[in-house]
Amino acid sequence: MATATYSASLRTRKYTSSGNYKSSAASQEFYENSYNFVGIISFTGMNLTNKVISGISLTITSAKAGFGAGHTKTVYMRKAKYQNVTTDATGGNYVGDALGTFTGSFYGNTTSYNLSGTLLTNMAAYIAAGNNTFTIYNPSPSASYEGYSNNYLQWSDVTITVTYTEGVSNPSANKTSLDLGTSFTISTNRLNTAATHTLLYVFGNASDIIAENVGDSYMWTPPLSLAAQIPNATAGICTIYCYTYYGTTFTGSSSCTVTLNVPSTVTPSLSFTMDEANSNIYTKFGCYVRTRSQLNISITASGNQGSTISSYRTTVNGTTYTTSSFTTSYLNTAGENTVTVTVTDSRGRTATLSNTITVADYSPPSLTKFSAERSNSSGSAAQTDGFNVRVSVAGTVSPVGNKNNISCTIYYKLTSATAWTSAGTITPSGYSVNATNQVLAQTFAVLSSYDIKVRFQDYFYYVEQSVSIGTKQVIMDFLHDGKGIAFGKVAESSEHVEFGWPLILSTPLAIEYGGTGATNATLARYYLGAVAKTGDTLTGNLSIQSSLYPSVYLLPTYNNTTNRTVFEGSYIGASSFAAWEDSSGNNRRMLEVRTKSYESSLDNAVMLRVADNGAWSNFRVFHAGMVTGVPVNKGGTGATTAKAALSNLGIFYSATLPSSGTDGQICLVPV
Repeated sequence: MATATYSASLRTRKYTSSGNYKSSAASQEFYENSYNFVGIISFTGMNLTNKVISGISLTITSAKAGFGAGHTKTVYMRKAKYQNVTTDATGGNYVGDALGTFTGSFYGNTTSYNLSGTLLTNMAAYIAAGNNTFTIYNPSPSASYEGYSNNYLQWSDVTITVTYTEGVSNPSANKTSLDLGTSFTISTNRLNTAATHTLLYVFGNASDIIAENVGDSYMWTPPLSLAAQIPNATAGICTIYCYTYYGTTFTGSSSCTVTLNVPSTVTPSLSFTMDEANSNIYTKFGCYVRTRSQLNISITASGNQGSTISSYRTTVNGTTYTTSSFTTSYLNTAGENTVTVTVTDSRGRTATLSNTITVADYSPPSLTKFSAERSNSSGSAAQTDGFNVRVSVAGTVSPVGNKNNISCTIYYKLTSATAWTSAGTITPSGYSVNATNQVLAQTFAVLSSYDIKVRFQDYFYYVEQSVSIGTKQVIMDFLHDGKGIAFGKVAESSEHVEFGWPLILSTPLAIEYGGTGATNATLARYYLGAVAKTGDTLTGNLSIQSSLYPSVYLLPTYNNTTNRTVFEGSYIGASSFAAWEDSSGNNRRMLEVRTKSYESSLDNAVMLRVADNGAWSNFRVFHAGMVTGVPVNKGGTGATTAKAALSNLGIFYSATLPSSGTDGQICLVPV
């Protein structure tokens, strides 16, 4: 806190005159009412620009003018339109805006006045704006009984004492928003060149001194590390505080703000590894294989400058995975495959890496042809009673980079046996086999039947197919134990009749003997209870007709006349589900759903029908769309309004609890 005292240079001019009426005194109002004085008070040398003024006092020596010491006079303080004294302005041209008034006894005395209120506020602002000259002037003076005005006075000496502190600088930034790691200028906007400043920042939970002994401005680069203060956001508000000093005296502080952004380059760090889930596959083929390879993927990711990883997203073969480590499903696309990994951090920033892998095409072994038959020894011709068997085989496997395996083995066994014996191999050509009428090295007894099997195999899979080779053909043969007979082949099975040729019967074979009992397909379906269906797929409409109406019995016994359950298309526009207990239809229950054309009333759209002793009766299935109340004994309230519903349920209102009532009733009493 400081004080400064200044002495005034005083003038008095008439309102309409530029000449000094008095050169060493300042007068207010008039001595004669033909004119009005303007007092000019100039504190030459006073320059308190931008000071924070807290007190003003005036010490005034007054001449004996106007009323005496016992009379209180009002001083009208005003701004001056000219600073210091000029010789070519009338008193009226000097008069500025009113600052306020104060009162005192001004007659041949010296008195000090401490200004307050509005006058202090206005004068302090006027002085802090750099002004040093005032006027005293009342535009509407009133004459006293003595002739001069009531507030006529004359000051012969005036000093002003001002109590002040130096002004506090008000900082500003030349940018409102900037990326961390880039520079900007902080201007102190100091009010006095003698001021120095200490600059500090607060950002999140971080704070530190930017610079000390700063004059007009300072260029600052906020460090990128401040991003750690906003791990879940990309921008934050930084407050910059400016502490003002004059020498070692601290006069106050002020602040400004700037938005600090996390640069777009601050993204999560990301890496990932991947390898074949089945190491044997990659060891074997040196590549990934379609439908056989899976990837083990492990992602390493971390946030940047304080952020954390919030999500993982990996796309492989059109499938998305959301964990940091996982095993993919089987790779199902051959050729170039892109594995894309994206991680997102707590700021919403992402990092993406992609890796391209090659997936070799692969399909399981394909066996396109296999046949076996008895033949002559060279295999050049089929021979039904031959001791040799010739086979024809064709198939392919996927090369998989020319590293796949391929093998083709023929097996045989007696039809009655369970164990297979290798009969030899078919030599592949590249990644396929194609053998026609290749004779097996073994001989096959003509009195026995054999099964011949081929196994076609690669590294991953094998496929098998088998055919049967019958005995030699004979018209009829008896089994050696006398309990078997065969036609067109040698008998091999006891207590069976065997046929090596197609069987044609002159009369239908009954169902109980393994036949259909019919001579054509229509009768066969009828006897077997089958349904005719066009085509080889179960599509289209299925029509089943019974003697009553279209229905489907849900029990397997067609002629069961008790405890039946059926789906029925009972009527045109209605369908039903029914169950009953005896052949007469007594005790029958039927749920019907009816269309609008059949039953116009919504209430009857769904019906539960009951037949007791052959007589039908209808019961509704109640629903929200009904216009009538559902009876209480049917699960409803029997009403269509809330009030009626309560009444039907035995609930009533009463202002007070009644002393008696009906057993089972509920009374609602207000509280």
